[in-house]
Amino acid sequence: MRASFLAGAGSLACLALVCCLAAPAAPAAPVVPEPAGYWMGPTHGPVATSLTGGTVIHTRRLAALLKTGAVMVVDVSEAPRRPANLAADAVWLPLPHPVIPGAVWIPGAGLGAISPTVERLFRERLAQGTGNDPTHRLVIYCHRNCWLSWNAAKRGISYGYTNVYWFPDGMEGWRAAGLSTANAEPLLP
Repeated sequence: MRASFLAGAGSLACLALVCCLAAPAAPAAPVVPEPAGYWMGPTHGPVATSLTGGTVIHTRRLAALLKTGAVMVVDVSEAPRRPANLAADAVWLPLPHPVIPGAVWIPGAGLGAISPTVERLFRERLAQGTGNDPTHRLVIYCHRNCWLSWNAAKRGISYGYTNVYWFPDGMEGWRAAGLSTANAEPLLP
């Protein structure tokens, strides 16, 4: 009886193993190649995993880098927009915008095509924050699965910055790691 029970249990274990091995794997994230220019499609969705001329950095490494100092951090998330259906005389107070402590928030700098006034502001703030040093470390981020930070990091590289870090984990990755945030006001032209 005991031998047949053990044989049955062994058969069940083998069957479970076969089922697990035969189960379809979770679909892999799509591989998105870097576009030749700036990304002009929808801002949210699968993003490239690399940035030519820049360094992809993830949460732990970014937290360690920030402890060394001499890093400019830029959030290029979009600014909230007043709801279109809100009465003209109604008070609208957008929620506070959390950023990585010390970051400057420059909405619009990560769009594929930016206005001359936003581009001028972005260039000026980068020059100011880096002491006009193209070798100064520059970290650019927004949200996970968002092209805005990729575009802005590519733009920084096109301006001649040589130590550009792109943080694709975004604010969601930063918060998931339990790291502190601060609130920021947008820098607008």
